Amino acid sequence: MSGFQLAVNYWFDLVLQGMGGSIRDWIYDFLEKKGIRRDDIPGRFEDVVKILQERLGTSARVIAYRTMVELYKEFALTASFDYDDSIPDRYVFLKERVLADRLHPTKTPSLRLAF
Repeated sequence: MSGFQLAVNYWFDLVLQGMGGSIRDWIYDFLEKKGIRRDDIPGRFEDVVKILQERLGTSARVIAYRTMVELYKEFALTASFDYDDSIPDRYVFLKERVLADRLHPTKTPSLRLAF
């Protein structure tokens, strides 16, 4: 798993933890039933957002937005997008930027070791 994928998993999980352990566990169980394992989340982030939005509505958008903001901070980028901007577009941009510019995590020590 690449450092970017580790960062996505880490921040998605941290955002979910902030919502409470039972909600976090329910979301992971729900995604598993839809065929998305925890390790699949970085590669299928757009699907994760879509599936969660179908079930949770705007709450899913909050999860995705908060995850994206933290990921941008993690890679020392300014999160210059609004809540209503396309999360999938912002995700693709971030992923391409991290790979092209060989960006490394800046905030999370355990993620820095992965690079």
